[in-house]
Amino acid sequence: MENSVQLETIRFGRIAVYLNIFGVIFSGLVFPALSMMLYPQPAWRVAALFADSFHPLQTATFFCGYFLVIGSLLTFITLFHLAEPVKRIWALSGLAINIVFTAVVFLNYIIQTTYVPYLAINRPPELASVLPVFTMANPGSFAWALEMYGWGGIGLSFVFMAFIFGKGRFEPVLKVLFLVNGICSVASALMTSVDMTWLFTSAGLTALVVWNTLVLVIDFFLLAYFKKAYAVADSV
Repeated sequence: MENSVQLETIRFGRIAVYLNIFGVIFSGLVFPALSMMLYPQPAWRVAALFADSFHPLQTATFFCGYFLVIGSLLTFITLFHLAEPVKRIWALSGLAINIVFTAVVFLNYIIQTTYVPYLAINRPPELASVLPVFTMANPGSFAWALEMYGWGGIGLSFVFMAFIFGKGRFEPVLKVLFLVNGICSVASALMTSVDMTWLFTSAGLTALVVWNTLVLVIDFFLLAYFKKAYAVADSV
């Protein structure tokens, strides 16, 4: 019975990783590129210009972001269940932090997929004063604070979860990748407190590309790690 539970947990983890990969590719690459090619938003100036240039396709990246966040959280749930009892405290801490900051990112994506389109399409009287606060087209919006500290917190959860990995195959590499992801994510959040607009500079765009690439690398190593764990559990 215990072996069957472990096998099902590993299968669940692989599905979670694939959800995360889908989110990275379509939220971080495909739909941002399509939006820029088909319905680009001009550089932020005023709310009315944003509303004039708005198209629902621009929200697709945030809808796909749900897969990114859910995949990350479900992966952490899997890693918590697979962690050795002596390391379970690290896994629980990482999972708890992930849950808290996943809620922050979810809040931002709800705003981007629901409230921002409402403002842009319906143009209520508060458009000029409220839209700049919530749209991520504005480099100085509150939404960017939510986004960067949400992902910074999720990055912090990676630091804690890194310590569940031992010396088995793929584990030392995953430990390093988790730590690098966490340190970079936390540093990016802190940078946002220093300069809200840094993400719209060349350094910020480079950091975004590097982060997406790093997440994909982590996901592929996690798939290999789960495949090995499944083979071991299945042979018992």
